[in-house]
Amino acid sequence: MKRDWWMCAAVVVLAVFGFLLQVRLAGTVPALEGTMPLLAGMLAGVVAAVACGGGRAGRFLEGRGKWIALGVAVALMLALLAFGRRYRGGLYLPGRINPSEIVKLCLVAFLAGWLGRHKVFKGLALCGILFLLVAAAGDFGLLAQLAITVAAMLWAASWGWGSLSVLVLAGGMAFVAAHPSGHLATRFAVWRDPFGDVTGAGWQTLQGLTAILSGGMSGTGFGLGEVQSVPIVASDFVYAAVAEELGLVGCAAVLLLWAFVFARGLRTAARRAADAPSEALLATGIVASLAVQLVLNVAGVLNALPMTGITLPLISLGGSSQATTLLMCGVLAGISCAPAQEE
Repeated sequence: MKRDWWMCAAVVVLAVFGFLLQVRLAGTVPALEGTMPLLAGMLAGVVAAVACGGGRAGRFLEGRGKWIALGVAVALMLALLAFGRRYRGGLYLPGRINPSEIVKLCLVAFLAGWLGRHKVFKGLALCGILFLLVAAAGDFGLLAQLAITVAAMLWAASWGWGSLSVLVLAGGMAFVAAHPSGHLATRFAVWRDPFGDVTGAGWQTLQGLTAILSGGMSGTGFGLGEVQSVPIVASDFVYAAVAEELGLVGCAAVLLLWAFVFARGLRTAARRAADAPSEALLATGIVASLAVQLVLNVAGVLNALPMTGITLPLISLGGSSQATTLLMCGVLAGISCAPAQEE
């Protein structure tokens, strides 16, 4: 089985579109340092595609790879708690580096290597340490993304554990929705009634919805919208910019391209399930993580869910997010290349 070049092509199209959209929003072509996340991410993706092929990813994770992944994730969160600074509700290292993006891939890699050969309960206990660190950082958007990703991987590995995890996850989300606090309470209040504070907390959501409605079916045209009226439009609310300038057609194209990437990733997982279960779980976890990120961002902009501050993969401004997403897609491409004897 050769590498999935069709999936790679879809990822490149999304990355290029995201770059062009960011150039339009900034009004200028970024300098070399501004394009470094994109270039670094593409290079990392190519390296990962080569390094993870031929069954190497599974063998690495079933050995010491899973412990390296968990160790990196815990170390990054500890560094973030020790040296991070608050910015727009998020916690960042100096230079506005967000190491939590790498944590997503590390958690998926750890569970992929663990679930096939060890007891599930112990693996969840180790994941719990990471969850506590994320909660301590106050990043509830990341916490929700990690929890849903873990539930999806457990469901792929075991029907019983998957069903239990979904029940626990649903109960936890219901509790948080009923008893929000701090910054989370503000986001839930805006979600329930964005008109409750039209010039304050609800302003961003209302401006985003206005931009989406003004786009209609085909949009105002690329570069012709008034998207700058939406606060933080280049990052959290970039979907509103797509909707205003490219309309429903442009939004559908972005979502369909991502749906194609997810479908190819799950196809890879299904093909590798019998011969390399750890690689199948790795592909499942990556697809679940990116899909949850996509849904949380789009639903937040549409006010179908509370806004989490999670970016739209490959489209939003965000160096570490963009680079990590390309790395994850490179891993998927690598997994799709099975050893010669298995083809």
